[in-house]
Amino acid sequence: MSTDEAGNEFVYDYFRKRGLQEFPFLAIGRQGFRTAVEILADAIAKEGKYVTVGAHLSGARSMGINVITLRFAETSDIPTGIYPICPNGLFVAHESLLSTSRLWRFAPGISRSISALQNGVLMVCTRKPPEEIEYPLDFEGTVATVDAEAIFTEKIAIQPAPYGITALGLFIKANEGLVSLDAVKQSILEFERLRRRVRELNVETLEKAYYEAEVLHDVKIKGKITREQYLKGDFPEAALAPSAGARRTAVGYAWRDKLPVCDQSKCKCIECLAVYYCPEAAIRWKDEVYNVDYDYCKGCGTCAIECTEDAIRMEDADKVLASLVK
Repeated sequence: MSTDEAGNEFVYDYFRKRGLQEFPFLAIGRQGFRTAVEILADAIAKEGKYVTVGAHLSGARSMGINVITLRFAETSDIPTGIYPICPNGLFVAHESLLSTSRLWRFAPGISRSISALQNGVLMVCTRKPPEEIEYPLDFEGTVATVDAEAIFTEKIAIQPAPYGITALGLFIKANEGLVSLDAVKQSILEFERLRRRVRELNVETLEKAYYEAEVLHDVKIKGKITREQYLKGDFPEAALAPSAGARRTAVGYAWRDKLPVCDQSKCKCIECLAVYYCPEAAIRWKDEVYNVDYDYCKGCGTCAIECTEDAIRMEDADKVLASLVK
């Protein structure tokens, strides 16, 4: 056994002996998962467990790819940390985050979380049933899905949809017995940073997500790449295609409702702040010309917020993409 293998076995043994539960959450900024995990942690604590939360929030104003790791146990001796070590499951806020495309390479928290989970509980917010979920690496265990975004927007018409609290219904259903639906509902209703009516609506959508979530046990998924290829960074072209959860458009793939468009006549900056703050490195500003790689732009709106000249506006994604192929 190598030194690294011996060290890993020591850590795994530490987690097992203390009954530590660990769940990383992968989310796109502005989906409301920071608040959701805070509420979930409070509910778990209400049921008598000790809880820690570690978060890596990338991008301006946390609009990039967020990795939030939740750990809890009957003992207070819980190690803190941002990235998962021995996860019992993985929560994926949008299926596009499972892609082995460039998104992986620019978001190490995603690749670390995905590579750490070989078995356990895989939870994905998607309209797909569990049996249609793809995973980059080999996986065995339970797969659970629900379309939390659709459930939220049916009740509350906000874009981008902050459906993080709604999605907790999937977590409760997929991990039956870890935390009760009643405890999470109570924590939502006591969360004073949200207005009372918003809390009540979130409880309604949480319950709907819980009852609509589909859970499939004893699933075996064959990964697009091997663990050895992942460790070497050797990704075959076939594995680099965006996840099947992405929506196919006239050019490339999209998983967002709006995309940025720049009025070049308003560009006056010597350096483009939108380029600097883009959490996905999807923008290029060369020779005073602004260009967006729409295959990788996730439509978070950071560029429009940071542009000091109001040159960038967010427009309907389908219309923007259609205009590129005329």
